Amino acid sequence: MEDILYVKVEQNIPVTKRDLKLKDVATLYSTNTTMVQKLEKEPFYTLPPDGEKLAMFTITKVYEAIHRVYPDVTIENLGEQDFIVEYESGKKPSKAWEYTKAVLVAFIVFFGAAFTIMTFNEDVNVSGVFDKIYLMVTGNEQTGGSILEICYAIGIPIGTIVFYNHFKRRDIKNDPTPIQVEMRTYEEQMNKAMIKSASREGKTIDVN
Repeated sequence: MEDILYVKVEQNIPVTKRDLKLKDVATLYSTNTTMVQKLEKEPFYTLPPDGEKLAMFTITKVYEAIHRVYPDVTIENLGEQDFIVEYESGKKPSKAWEYTKAVLVAFIVFFGAAFTIMTFNEDVNVSGVFDKIYLMVTGNEQTGGSILEICYAIGIPIGTIVFYNHFKRRDIKNDPTPIQVEMRTYEEQMNKAMIKSASREGKTIDVN
């Protein structure tokens, strides 16, 4: 019976070494475990020592490495047609720098959000709406802050916490937050754009 080799490659693959083997870029599966174990150790590609940190490949480059060892094996692709290998040196950034970046981002987001909320409130005249509601309910003109402003001020942070789905160390729910969804969507679109650009510029690494 003919062996079938299933190959799955992710869209973006981070690596910490330049001498890549097949197991570093692809997940291989077959009922013939001996074949899989041998292929996983097969050299795939060597990234240049001083080259760019990103390299784009086509799936046929993986097929080429497999067929060097098993020319007649049937391959079923379960992953991407084109993929990115991203070299990372493995050096961890300074914790002080990481904390500094976190503080800067939090600072920018906090004041940016505050400015956005204030301009929105001013644009739609929220204070005027509250005054009219207060007059309609009580029959008196509002002379200062009321329960409406207090509830509104409390509701904004509570609504933000619930919407973004994170509080303390545990998620309120198990589904991903809107920020996580947007980050994954952006990452996927960016990978596709880089692959497309490399293909147009002839920088995609294909079979020899």
